[in-house]
Amino acid sequence: MLDFGNCKIGTCGKFRNFFLKCVNVGNINAVYYESLHLAMKCGLEEGIQVLEANVPNHGISTLALGIFNVYLGKDIEVSEVFQEFAVKHADLRSEKVIGMGDQLMLQLSSFHAPWLNSYGPTFKFPDDEVIQPPKCIYVHDYTVEIEGSC
Repeated sequence: MLDFGNCKIGTCGKFRNFFLKCVNVGNINAVYYESLHLAMKCGLEEGIQVLEANVPNHGISTLALGIFNVYLGKDIEVSEVFQEFAVKHADLRSEKVIGMGDQLMLQLSSFHAPWLNSYGPTFKFPDDEVIQPPKCIYVHDYTVEIEGSC
């Protein structure tokens, strides 16, 4: 697993300038990792600005964009991104998407993502004709994991 803080492409790493050149020319993986870095270091809005370069063609970038917008309470944008994701990549209820979500969580932890739902006040899942939130989405106790509760 990439630990961005301790690697050579991190903020003070000796290959940081080369990495940023890769971001600037649109290397999909570099853009993705830099967006995660910015989202955790500077804020979700900053990460979104970089991430949008990969959307809609890069699946995990598109999923991350949708999830970041959920946390910011931008339900209209979320709906649009998730609908586009479903058309280009996979059904949101598929095992593939669950795996991508797990991968994203693991990668965010390598960027020292905050725990304990720091976006609770703005969190808003889209609720439209296409995407309905799970019934239990707003009643989770984020400090306790209860298997099978949802």
